[in-house]
Formats: sequence, structure tokens, C-alpha cells
Amino acid sequence: MNFQSALENLAKVFIGFYIACACAGRLDIPLKLVTQLRAQALAGAASSWGCPSTNKSACREYNPNIYKNR
Repeated sequence: MNFQSALENLAKVFIGFYIACACAGRLDIPLKLVTQLRAQALAGAASSWGCPSTNKSACREYNPNIYKNR
């Protein structure tokens, strides 16, 4: 399954969910869901990702002067 077909399937599910909520008179539910997912994604992007090195002491010993552009 490629990425485009996965997005198409996700869009179909969301549209079905949106229509079901519209029929029930609760259009606020899909909007709240999207807002909550967006907030979680942005919070995850702003938090620390940790030390990318396999040598964990390398992050404590980082010296930015070594890596300056010359």
C-alpha cells in the first residue's frame, strides 16, 4: 500500500465520520478531533527529542565552537 492510497483511505473514513456526525447534528465532534490531534502534534514537535548520538555522554560534552562554519 503506497502513501497516496493510504491518505485516500483516511480521507474516505474521515468524510464518512463527518457525514455521520452531521446526520446526528454534532458537527462539532470532527472539528474537536482535528483540533486535538493538531495540538498533540505541535506539542510533540516543540518538546525535546533527546540525544541523537549512540554515545549519550556526547550530548553533555557538546562544544559548539568545534562545529562552527569556517
